[in-house]
Amino acid sequence: MLPDPFRIIAHRGASGYAPENTMAAFHKAVEMGITEIETDVHFTQDGELVLLHDHTLERTTDGSGAPGDHSLAVLRQLDAGGWMGAQFVGERLMTLTELFGAFQDRLTFHVELKDRTAGIGAATAAVIQHCGRAADVLLSGFDCEAELLAAKADAPGVRTTLLVSPKLDTGQAIVRAAQQGHDGVSLYVNIITRDWVNTAHDAGLEVRCWGIQSRQDMERGVATGCNGMTINWPDWLQQWVAQNG
Repeated sequence: MLPDPFRIIAHRGASGYAPENTMAAFHKAVEMGITEIETDVHFTQDGELVLLHDHTLERTTDGSGAPGDHSLAVLRQLDAGGWMGAQFVGERLMTLTELFGAFQDRLTFHVELKDRTAGIGAATAAVIQHCGRAADVLLSGFDCEAELLAAKADAPGVRTTLLVSPKLDTGQAIVRAAQQGHDGVSLYVNIITRDWVNTAHDAGLEVRCWGIQSRQDMERGVATGCNGMTINWPDWLQQWVAQNG
């Protein structure tokens, strides 16, 4: 039996089918019946929170440089979809506020603090509070425990998840997450095991996995008893659950 909760999380939206972190990808996930999505936040030059995975613009837009080098007005002019196909030309970068406004209580939002600028946690918490979404948000990040805890303090109800690099000691990361008061850990699919999942569950933590690149990865992750995963092709996991869950 699948654990409760078991989360099917559309990674940067349904990014296997539409340009990541764009409205097209988030709408595609909703069309599939997905209720949880993941995204990433960076500061713009003028302090807004824009949805972008990379630390530079080149891979997924027709812009260049870091998002923090540009104002939101400039970033809005970039094409964020054409790289994935002509049908997506004209997709734009969007803000966290716009994401919350578009879907409100229809989704659970997993927001990764991608920017390493001090204050990203507090700024994200401010947007969450302003939009009234604290109960619907799980914040995550690599190596940013202080920022996650700052956000948790500023936006009561927000849950936090440590993303654990495979370069770290997994057992120590689990202990640290529990001691610091986080709500979960997310482990790389090639590292996660049933023993690590049981250890984290015993510590009161929810456990998810990341890094899914194939159906085999997905099935390996599910077999550990984890609480779900971020996946670019969320329909794969939907189908698996329908057949085996």
